[in-house]
Amino acid sequence: MSTLISMFYDMEVPVAGLILFLPVLVLGIAWARSRQFYNGNAIYPWQKLLYLVALVAASMSTLAYLGYWGWRVRRLYQIALPFTALLTLERFLYASRLLSAVAIVGLFIERGLHRILVTLATLWVMLQLRMHDGIIHWA
Repeated sequence: MSTLISMFYDMEVPVAGLILFLPVLVLGIAWARSRQFYNGNAIYPWQKLLYLVALVAASMSTLAYLGYWGWRVRRLYQIALPFTALLTLERFLYASRLLSAVAIVGLFIERGLHRILVTLATLWVMLQLRMHDGIIHWA
């Protein structure tokens, strides 16, 4: 029984890493396959533009999400950052909350490839950005 528990503890870090980078993987696949999808299907130009705007907004919010987790790792290793960098990251997190909402609305309106997966990944990023804020407060 103890070997089974130790196996679960050993798997904790890779699973957490997979969950952390899953939005990046989903958005990477969506970006890679979007051109192929739009070249092969008859879609209105405004739908393609709206999907690309939603992908850009989701990608920007995912960058803020990765920046936040980079800040958390920095805190673990006690690496100092200038106050202006922390302030910039916090403002970027606030802007990314709005970008996540824009991406979700855009993904609900248009028609695109992997729309449900990208929406779920963006919702995950939005939830994480909403739950973990106050970088200046914790710095």
